Amino acid sequence: MATVAIANVEFKRGYHRYLRNALFLAIIIHFLMFYFSPPFEFKPYVLREETFQAVELPESFEIPPPPKEIAQPAVPIEAAAGEEVDEEADIAPTSFDKISDVPPPPPPPSEKAQEFYAFDEPPVLIKYVPPKYPDLARTAGIEGIVLLRVVVGEDGKVVSVSVIQSDVTPAMERAAMEAARKFLFKPAKQRTVPVKAAVAVPIRFSLH
Repeated sequence: MATVAIANVEFKRGYHRYLRNALFLAIIIHFLMFYFSPPFEFKPYVLREETFQAVELPESFEIPPPPKEIAQPAVPIEAAAGEEVDEEADIAPTSFDKISDVPPPPPPPSEKAQEFYAFDEPPVLIKYVPPKYPDLARTAGIEGIVLLRVVVGEDGKVVSVSVIQSDVTPAMERAAMEAARKFLFKPAKQRTVPVKAAVAVPIRFSLH
């Protein structure tokens, strides 16, 4: 018992010394951490943007001049009953040569450039509907991939579908687009708000 009592007395005598040394050591560690830590740099928040190649529209359209007026062919006038007709009268020949001078119609206007959608979280497919394999393509053994551009609304439903690239028949493209319209997505988000977004979805046709 005497040994335990002496140890307690020695511990109490050195308590303040231990506390002071621990405090100095903590101060030194914190100073070194602040001194050698890299400076904090504030970076502004930047939204991720989905990139699609836009179609460049011409700044001005050239309007062709109006076609030249074409002379109408002479219309014969029926003689009144009892009126004498001069059989030797000259009748102007009817010609349609000037019709070839009509300029060709103007080219159709370019397609509208695709819209851009900004979002932080892309849409996630949660319901997939497989496409119906066309009978003729199945019989012919045709396989391939259709890459679709699917626009997803704020509610996760498909708004529109278009073909980006394809190596299959038009019937298979239509089957892929019809199936994609039945997809269901978890909508994209910009921060915490659901937003409209466009994603590229590959549809594979395989017989194996």
